Amino acid sequence: MQRTYQEKTLINYGEILANSIQEKDYAGKHIIIFTNQRYYERFFEKLQRLFSKASIDWYVCTNLVYSNTIQELMDALRFLNRFSSNEDHLFLAFGNEGVIQLTGFLHRNTAIKSHFWVIPVSLRAYSQALVSTCSIFGKPTEMMMTTKVLANRIFLDQTIVQRQVDGKLVDLQMFIRTGIVCDYTFLQTLYRNFPSKKQLENTAFTALVEPVTIFYQNFEEEISNFGKIFETAFYLTENGHLLSESMKRFFGLLFHLFWAIQWSIEDFQIENFLKWLHRLGFPIFLPRQISLAEYLQNVLKLQEKDKELVTLEKIGTIGESKRASERDLLQAAKNYQKICSKI
Repeated sequence: MQRTYQEKTLINYGEILANSIQEKDYAGKHIIIFTNQRYYERFFEKLQRLFSKASIDWYVCTNLVYSNTIQELMDALRFLNRFSSNEDHLFLAFGNEGVIQLTGFLHRNTAIKSHFWVIPVSLRAYSQALVSTCSIFGKPTEMMMTTKVLANRIFLDQTIVQRQVDGKLVDLQMFIRTGIVCDYTFLQTLYRNFPSKKQLENTAFTALVEPVTIFYQNFEEEISNFGKIFETAFYLTENGHLLSESMKRFFGLLFHLFWAIQWSIEDFQIENFLKWLHRLGFPIFLPRQISLAEYLQNVLKLQEKDKELVTLEKIGTIGESKRASERDLLQAAKNYQKICSKI
């Protein structure tokens, strides 16, 4: 299946790579594949076979979600120095969110003539490919450069995505964020389709790709930014290292939700929502070694140099944007603790 995204990007999904990528699509182009170490080890032979008629080079990044760092950018630029600016290249991002952002940034900002393709290895990576900005960080709390760019083509191969079994919770988190921000009915669909960990492990996300793509086309910025400041604050908080990158992102989503629904015109059964997340295996209890008071101060500190935060008129409906006050953040934290004490 094919669809056009933002009038710029052609997306293929529902087919394996061998069927959706034709030799004529990359004929005459020198292919440079940007990937993470783990995906290089797992898929090197598969991609070498896929592009066997082309000249291929690989650039391998770390496995970190934020592999789009200034150091990685400098290393990649040194690597690219060997290639001619007169030759036609294909920059292929085959990896996580950081690899996609790094590749897009290089495509837009180097003298090398290139096309930009993405083969996401997960649905969270797919969602990143739908975001029209690629950024470079000094560290996760310090964005240094950003550029507007979308891939020319995206190829979503479910046989690759479904192999990332250990990441299904993280992929589901992306769908949950989308439902919270854009569509309550969509969130209810997730609740019905994945009532337990067993159903989550045994059910594919294939049917959800089309609606999520449409939501991102209309609300890309709101979805991708929801929870972002709350996530980043954990990198500044003592003992924040106890949370993995994915857990920081999840708790960022959770605390933004608790803060944002304070202005909701409809009640949301957030206790049942947390019980569902807990049932699926999400880590809803923040480690005791992390000080909530310090964390909230870091949220306030980050917001000083950022724009206002999205509130929710109701779940699935964006409200007006506001600046978070200390009082409102404390109330959100109290509400979170109160509900957690009941679970």
